[in-house]
Amino acid sequence: MAHYYFAMKHRKMGPLDWKVSALGFGCMRFPMKKEGDSEVIDEEEAIKMVRYGIDQGINYIDTAWNYHGEQSEIIVGKALKDGYREKIKLVTKCPVWLVEKSEDFDEFLDKQLKKLDTPYLDIYLFHALGKNLFEKVKTLKLVERMEKAKENGLIKHIGFSFHDDFEVFKEIIDFHPWEMAQIQFNYVDHDTQATMKGLRYAANKGIAVVIMEPIKGGALVKTTPEISELLADSPVKRTLADWALQYVWNFPEVATLLSGMSSMEQVQENIESAKNSGINKLSDRELQLITKLASRFKQKSLVPCTFCKYCLPCPSGVAIPTTFRILNDYFWDGAKDTAYNTYAELCKEKDDLLQDPGNGDASLCIQCGQCLDKCPQAIDIPTNLEKVHAVLTGIKEISEVFNLQVRGPKFIEKPAFTVVGMAMTGEIGKMNNLGLWEEFNKLDWKIKHPVTGYSWGIAFPIQNSPEQEYLACTEVSKVEDIPDNMIVRKIHGQKWAKFTHIGPIAKFGDTMTYIFEKWLKENGKYTIITSLPILEYYDGRFHPTSQNSEFDVYIPII
Repeated sequence: MAHYYFAMKHRKMGPLDWKVSALGFGCMRFPMKKEGDSEVIDEEEAIKMVRYGIDQGINYIDTAWNYHGEQSEIIVGKALKDGYREKIKLVTKCPVWLVEKSEDFDEFLDKQLKKLDTPYLDIYLFHALGKNLFEKVKTLKLVERMEKAKENGLIKHIGFSFHDDFEVFKEIIDFHPWEMAQIQFNYVDHDTQATMKGLRYAANKGIAVVIMEPIKGGALVKTTPEISELLADSPVKRTLADWALQYVWNFPEVATLLSGMSSMEQVQENIESAKNSGINKLSDRELQLITKLASRFKQKSLVPCTFCKYCLPCPSGVAIPTTFRILNDYFWDGAKDTAYNTYAELCKEKDDLLQDPGNGDASLCIQCGQCLDKCPQAIDIPTNLEKVHAVLTGIKEISEVFNLQVRGPKFIEKPAFTVVGMAMTGEIGKMNNLGLWEEFNKLDWKIKHPVTGYSWGIAFPIQNSPEQEYLACTEVSKVEDIPDNMIVRKIHGQKWAKFTHIGPIAKFGDTMTYIFEKWLKENGKYTIITSLPILEYYDGRFHPTSQNSEFDVYIPII
């Protein structure tokens, strides 16, 4: 099989002195089998898959403490016996959310080395860093602990995996001379979380960037007649999985991508894709097709769950990712009876969970909110579980529960930032700011130190008045020499409910009506801070008159 090894493409691993296989093996979605009343990893098949991948040239194996109910590292350790450990670079992650004191870092690392049956890790990551977990890393001085472990030979390289927005990503990148960063990135999610800008920012600083969720947890391999028609018209023939992988590999900033493969067939198909991968290999026509695919997939997504299972176990026994998958499949294929019947098989009473633990339906949710901080996609899980139950029990139709013109919300902590722009004042809901934007777009080149790639529209409330000040503006990294007729405003750090408006700008009023008249009223646990501004975020997704246009709106909440 040696000829397969040489067919595997390898890429520069950032600043590190070795090359990494274009395809990395993610160990979060091993094949499962029934054992009694429980589902467990099919150990024999998982080991066979990992070793097959290594034999074909994969040299990057990624796992974590919490994968597969804390069993993934054990299976990986077994798979890497018989000389396989020496053939690969082994990566696992520190479960920062479980670390309560600095010493816990060393205890987890020691346990993970024993589970993996290895004396050292090639890369050790802080797992799923966002604003809150990063604060814990700083407070407990965990980077110092990681560096000490590196000095002692337990870790060769250090980094972090990430789930938050670009501002937080940049803050983490600038905090320490990391050697590697792992981000979520695919042709649907290229403008969320770390974003394409984050990918390039990290790579330009000499950091190896590893991509997770290139197929969005399997969501990008589903099809519809419309998607099939798009693929049929393409002169280049690929599977949907291959299109998604080739998109990521097209970026020179990407070191490797991780695929969480669940069958030998997936391993074989992805290896074949990797052998055909390349940097800047896709033509303009191919990229245009991918843009069309992305638009279709976005329109067919109700809950952006990737089935990562980070939200589990639910203390009430709700099978959170399963319920979301049933709903999304129903929205995708319209198979109502299948969705209803599948959902009906989940447990409806607490007593039923004794025989089938963790397999409860959405009605068992007690709104405890423990899942909210765990979700990498920042999904409002409790609220969406209520919607799922209403739809999948036939109480309401999808269109009665979900506004298909609005995606979200996601809840994010956004740090303070400064903008420069042009303002106008007018009555709330009656302003026509088109002229302001036209004037601003002609003069924005005069602004010094702009953060390029996007613009902000910001509506500041005026106390005791029906009017507001609206600002068309650009974020700046430094305030200097403000152009005539422009002003400076600082937006304070705050928690926001982030919605995405889908469709032409002329329909934006409907989105705001939905947020204020429906969403806020139905979700009493969230309160808008009326003294703070509402933000509009415009980037490359925005096309004023297009049905596929998107931009984000941030509502300040407590």
